Amino acid sequence: MRISTMQTFNNGLNGILNNQTAVNKTQQQVSTGRRVLTPADDPIAATKILQLQQDLAQRDQFNRNMVAADNRLKLEEATLSSVTDALTRLRELTVKAGGGTLTITDRQAIAAEIQELEKGLVDLFNTKDASNEYIFAGFKGSEKPFQMAPNGRYEYQGDEGQRFLSIGASTRVATGDNGKALFIDVPAAQNTFTASTNPLNTGTLRVSPGFVVDDEAFAELYPDDVIITFNPESAIDPAGANFTVRRASDNRVIEGLANMPYTEGTPVAAAGIQLTLSGQPQPGDQVLAKSSPKQSITDTLHRLAYGLNNLEDNQNDADILTKLVEDSITNLLSAQTSVSEVRSKVGARLNLVENTRNLTADVELVSKEVLSKLADVDYAEAVSRLSLQSFMLEAAQQSYSVISRLSLFNKL
Repeated sequence: MRISTMQTFNNGLNGILNNQTAVNKTQQQVSTGRRVLTPADDPIAATKILQLQQDLAQRDQFNRNMVAADNRLKLEEATLSSVTDALTRLRELTVKAGGGTLTITDRQAIAAEIQELEKGLVDLFNTKDASNEYIFAGFKGSEKPFQMAPNGRYEYQGDEGQRFLSIGASTRVATGDNGKALFIDVPAAQNTFTASTNPLNTGTLRVSPGFVVDDEAFAELYPDDVIITFNPESAIDPAGANFTVRRASDNRVIEGLANMPYTEGTPVAAAGIQLTLSGQPQPGDQVLAKSSPKQSITDTLHRLAYGLNNLEDNQNDADILTKLVEDSITNLLSAQTSVSEVRSKVGARLNLVENTRNLTADVELVSKEVLSKLADVDYAEAVSRLSLQSFMLEAAQQSYSVISRLSLFNKL
């Protein structure tokens, strides 16, 4: 068989290049610590490695979500604990306010503390998390949920949304509760109402929280609402500010309360409720008394403080105060129950996060072990292989050097 000089050179060169490629690959494996450098090295292992890496990346995101959920839920739990403490103190003050021997001065002192506690509660209701978002605002995290209206009431500006975070492939956890469900929709001792002025009013009309003074008359009205509308001054003689009281459902005048002369500070009684109007109304200005089976915590405190500050030492006001105190105690107890129920749910969510974290850690450990077996290089084997490949490369280089100098002319 004849072997050409070119074939001899090519065979030698290919041997050197193949050995050099093997050495380079092993060197890369040793330097990077990775056994599979490209999918071509082990297609099956490469596919499993990619799946494991994606799974670990997803679990890393779940871990970050768990940290965020844990922090937010712990903040909510601490806030609700402070709310519970404040409600306990408010109940004590309310019971004290019901003492029959107290003078109006004594009651006003209690009302002052109640108002300060109410401000503290509102600060808790407006708690922010580490991301500077209000935790009780629902989806409107950037907007302060409880804001004071011109009449002194605190109104809820958030929504009824509840945020969730994924902490597992099929596990989500609520990371908060909206303030409406927690602090607004509190079952009242009895059917009640909320008084407010129309935001489109052009005058300076104000309205007191008001009281239910006749349960039977109010029961006949409920669940309807009451609207007080101010008429043109020419509607009465002599001309002056006057108003008409109607049912909201059919606009029917209540108990003949049409074109009633307005005197600032005089109580207005209609359908079992009593309101006090003040300020300078303009024709078309309105007051709405909206019936409801629920009463917010802040409305309970607002109405209680108003009653303690303004009800006089006479039999009629004493009866109203007695009922007000009894209803307030029941409302505050309902609020505590509502908050306690949510605190229990928050505790359950914290347990879910902790259990999921432990399970995720176990699964993640197994996944990393499997990934290591598939992707990591065996240094002892790789170093031994590198020594052998280096020796083979050196031998190929030396043999090529010798063979490349052979020629028939050296034998002639």
